Amino acid sequence: MINWGLTCFFENRRQLIKVVDLARTYPMLKYIEIRGERPFFSPEDLKREDIKFFRTVIEKSGLAVTLHATFYDINLSTINSYLRKANLQCYKTYLDLAQQINAHIMVLHGGYMHYDMVGITSLRTMARNNLIENLKILGDYAAERNIFIALENSPPNRYHLMVKDWQSHKRILKAVNHPRVKAILDIAHAHLHRLDISRYYQNIKNYLVELHVHNNDGKSDLHTAIDEGTIDYQKFFEQNTIDVPVIMEIRNISEAIQSLRWIKRIES
Repeated sequence: MINWGLTCFFENRRQLIKVVDLARTYPMLKYIEIRGERPFFSPEDLKREDIKFFRTVIEKSGLAVTLHATFYDINLSTINSYLRKANLQCYKTYLDLAQQINAHIMVLHGGYMHYDMVGITSLRTMARNNLIENLKILGDYAAERNIFIALENSPPNRYHLMVKDWQSHKRILKAVNHPRVKAILDIAHAHLHRLDISRYYQNIKNYLVELHVHNNDGKSDLHTAIDEGTIDYQKFFEQNTIDVPVIMEIRNISEAIQSLRWIKRIES
């Protein structure tokens, strides 16, 4: 039986509570993922009483929690030494926040290279080495807080992505070689790169601590309901045995409910 989880693109506390309440109707929900972005959940904005509120809501829900750290205005592969220090400090702050809400997994993206630097071997090597070293540093910091870091594959954009397929994903993780730095496979992101999602899963599964699922039209990162798009999730789950939490990253509450009803149908 799969341990399902859910996040929505929260903008206020009311939406969080609605998602938590869904667990009463849909007992297959075991996890909630908090999206660590402004305007809802960011270390820059949260006061002590805010964190206490979130911790109380989560504890009362009985759900396990994971935290998706920011991917706005940040690049873990930057070759700029000043920005690199700031990025590390940012993610350490998010790990502190993850500990405060009892999250045991923190998701982050591997970053990118500017398209003008991709053809320069020395800069490409520097970016990759920075990513590897940064993940080792954050892995040590996470270990002290009993948290796993989950490196996620990114959706397409105009920059050169450090993690977009299973080959790059696996190479980075093998180079990091840290017991607290693992993988998360976002199936919909892989689909946007026109990759074989089952092949990706089979090649990365030994590193996985979490899966992300949502759907799209094959062109844009829409985060629609599981059954609302071009990904055949029923086929994927029939072909693969999943033993890590599966988090649904759905864009709104109504499509989250649609996804939960779909799960209920296929599991019955």
